[in-house]
Amino acid sequence: MEISGHCTFCEHKEFDFATGNLCGLTKQKADFMRKCPKITLGDTAKEEIARINLEYKDLQKQRPKAVGHLILYTIIAIAIFLADIYFTQKLFEAGWVTTGSIIGIAFGIGFIGYAFTPYIKYTNANSAVKSQKQRMDNFFALYDYDYKINFEDENYQTAITLYRSKQKVR
Repeated sequence: MEISGHCTFCEHKEFDFATGNLCGLTKQKADFMRKCPKITLGDTAKEEIARINLEYKDLQKQRPKAVGHLILYTIIAIAIFLADIYFTQKLFEAGWVTTGSIIGIAFGIGFIGYAFTPYIKYTNANSAVKSQKQRMDNFFALYDYDYKINFEDENYQTAITLYRSKQKVR
């Protein structure tokens, strides 16, 4: 995680339009090697934990819908291809030569594209959110913190409990 990523969770962060994120204690850009010796985790960290985990949870709910859409429209596309092959053969046997099979193939390809689009969007979003959640979890592990979330509680300040070294912090 970049140094500025640490400031995302810290209570001391300040933002200046001219210089960007600043440390509220030193009034300078963050400058440390691995860990910030002055980091304070509180409501800002809880807000970020809630945002990232809710985004992750909401995305997991979308998976069945994306997979169902993929399966349904892939089956429809296969049915269109099979019907196209069947009717093209029947027409050819009857002595008709037609370009109708090209239209059937185009419809089938269109349904394949329609089948995969939501699934691809889901996998891309899921990859991004998982990566963001993994970076956040690695960040808290670096500072020896862990958290618990009560998703029934809508107030992130009371829904999230931060722990350090197996002792309750807040």
